[in-house]
Amino acid sequence: MRRLVLALLLALAALPVLPAVAHSRPPAVIFDTDMDFDDAATLAYLSQEHKAGRIDLRAITVNSSGAGLPGRAIRHARCLAERLGLRGVLIADSPATGANAFPAELRQLFDRVLTAATPGCAGDETPSRTRAPELIRQLLRADPSTQIIATGPLTNPAAALPAAASRLTTMGGAVNVPGNLCCGTPPEFDGSQEFNYWLDPAAARAVLTGSRGFGAVRVVPLDAANEVIITDAFLARLGADHGTPAADTVLEIVTHPEVRPLIADDLLYWWDPLAAMSAIHPGHVEFTSGRLDVVLGGPSAGRTFPSPSGGPLRYGTAAGTAAFEQRFLDTLNGRT
Repeated sequence: MRRLVLALLLALAALPVLPAVAHSRPPAVIFDTDMDFDDAATLAYLSQEHKAGRIDLRAITVNSSGAGLPGRAIRHARCLAERLGLRGVLIADSPATGANAFPAELRQLFDRVLTAATPGCAGDETPSRTRAPELIRQLLRADPSTQIIATGPLTNPAAALPAAASRLTTMGGAVNVPGNLCCGTPPEFDGSQEFNYWLDPAAARAVLTGSRGFGAVRVVPLDAANEVIITDAFLARLGADHGTPAADTVLEIVTHPEVRPLIADDLLYWWDPLAAMSAIHPGHVEFTSGRLDVVLGGPSAGRTFPSPSGGPLRYGTAAGTAAFEQRFLDTLNGRT
């Protein structure tokens, strides 16, 4: 018996070691953005998730209907991608605009901030050969499991319909809280709407009502995003803990001398990074199921409201502030 056992052990030892079971590939992601200050911070965050292998960032699609100036917005996307080491990520823009215009003074301010955050960049303002909606369609046809994270007006995703992603996460809307229009927006609007959906209400409605639908739509409205205001305490933590180009970039943006007064007046939040994080890591935003529609015109243009005419989706109702801040800081520094 001993000889038999020994023979079996020797035979097993001679077998080749099987390789570890390969992990499933990371989800493909398209980041659709208007290159606002917090969009840039979101790209820094996504670059670290990409490098860590938790997502496969395929493309950055830039729209002209939000905070970014035409030409300058794609320049900032190219320059940030260069600084953040995002080689091989496709970048495209679109000239399409929405019904309402982002305040000109804020556009100029954020343009100066992002220019300062990318010193010496050789990125240019040449429009992309393939426009953003067509690039989105191409990537979705090639891989329908691709997810879209949209942190500006929904102009590009709406124009890409009827192509369907497995999931679209959008930062926008205000369901049971007031809107956030400010800083030079026309006085005839009633303040019930959030910026992104006010800029292009028709695009927001096309995506949220699911008339030609994406797969699963998740909305991170102000109901949740209001809980991640940018605080001096967090800026102090980031100032003492920034060891990567991603963390450096975010620090430079939020400590820019023209941004600091807006933070002091409690006007700026981590709206977009929260939405992006919720698409990658469950638990940072509490979601509920419902149907939302969007007002297309009049004083309430862009307002989101529960309605049976809306498409089925999930929308955020709350967020974990401390958990968000810790993961955001750790990810920017490459620790998770």
